[in-house]
Amino acid sequence: MARLRQEHVMVMREMVAREVPVRQVARDFGVDESTLRYHLARAEAAPDGRRDRKSVVHGWEARIAAVLARFADPRVGGEARDRVEASVVHGVLRREFDYAGSYQSVRRYLERAFPASAVRAIRRVETPAGVQAQHDWFDVGVRIGGARQPLHGLIGTLSHSRARFVWMSPTMHQLAWQSGHVAIFTRYGGVPLWVRLDKLRTAVASGAGPTAVLTPAFATFAKTCGFAVDPCRRAMGSDKGKTERAVRTARVDFADLFVHDWPDVPTLQAALDERSAEWHATRRCPITGSLIAEAFAQEQRLLQPVPTLHELFDCVVARRVSRDCLVSFEGRRYTVPFVWVGRTVDVRGTAQHVVVWAEGREIARHARRTAARLVIDDAHFCGESTSEVLAPTPLGRRAQQQLAATVLERFPAPSAVARPMAQYAHLLDALVGEPS
Repeated sequence: MARLRQEHVMVMREMVAREVPVRQVARDFGVDESTLRYHLARAEAAPDGRRDRKSVVHGWEARIAAVLARFADPRVGGEARDRVEASVVHGVLRREFDYAGSYQSVRRYLERAFPASAVRAIRRVETPAGVQAQHDWFDVGVRIGGARQPLHGLIGTLSHSRARFVWMSPTMHQLAWQSGHVAIFTRYGGVPLWVRLDKLRTAVASGAGPTAVLTPAFATFAKTCGFAVDPCRRAMGSDKGKTERAVRTARVDFADLFVHDWPDVPTLQAALDERSAEWHATRRCPITGSLIAEAFAQEQRLLQPVPTLHELFDCVVARRVSRDCLVSFEGRRYTVPFVWVGRTVDVRGTAQHVVVWAEGREIARHARRTAARLVIDDAHFCGESTSEVLAPTPLGRRAQQQLAATVLERFPAPSAVARPMAQYAHLLDALVGEPS
């Protein structure tokens, strides 16, 4: 027995009181005889009074409470999470109030005054194959082309088979977030029904857990791909424990790859994919008991097909088309076909274009972030009227001429001055001086 607990000592004391030999009791409990005799003697000894003596912290309770309140320690309100370390409290007492007691005295007082709350058990949940994946970011520094640079890894884990993949990116903005999901889905060979993720700014606009509000861009992306988003509760890493664990173990499983010098990110990505395949071929799925590669192959059959996405977008907003066939986006106004006047359309910002969607299809496209604040496509004003919107009045002959011709075309600049200015001045003087 490595260590005697109080209940063991009480049982051994009772056995000795029933005239069981001390040597036999020690042998039965697997302890040394001298250890047992020490505990028996200690139980019979008279108390030395140390228990009744006041602690060195006595009289400092108010100041300790003030220090805890200064740091907004949750123990003051009866909570147990994110407590201030006892060493911090001891350091403030020693520097500001000349406290002479030890760190251990402060630690023991905090344990007595604010005992730990009850521990909540965690429910273990295992989802069926093809139902859920868990995604999260992690940061790592990698040498690319001889220079160390920060990279972000999107790690995805299929909850059932435990198949795991990592996709690297130099950025974490919305386009990288969506690109990473497409890359992870491609490696899965399909799309699960649900994706559980943390409260990330690229995914969650506000709230957390069941009350979370997704960003419009990611909500549209998820709908297009055919999966539902399941955000975790705030500060509850256990809600996506498989990926949280994967983030920790990724630094071990891929540690040698992250310290290597790579010529570029695609070469690193190829090495990460190869390492994932090796990992799947050597480790077992806890649900099926088979190798992860075998469980992964079975789960792939239940995944939805990866959709064909022509473009990814980092922003999507709903806009109502005005009577002059314009929608507003990022401080500019863009035309759309006149038949959509008065209706609401989706305006998406891609890497290079502003794309307007309605009824599941693209209806207009313009260059994004142009210098012009008003971007017009004349073709959007042409076409046949509908029962709800009449076509704009056609351009007249003069308007067509004005739009088709430029000033220089109508009044070309002369190639050379035909008559010098001095000759014009002489003619003017002659006209003025000529008698009427």
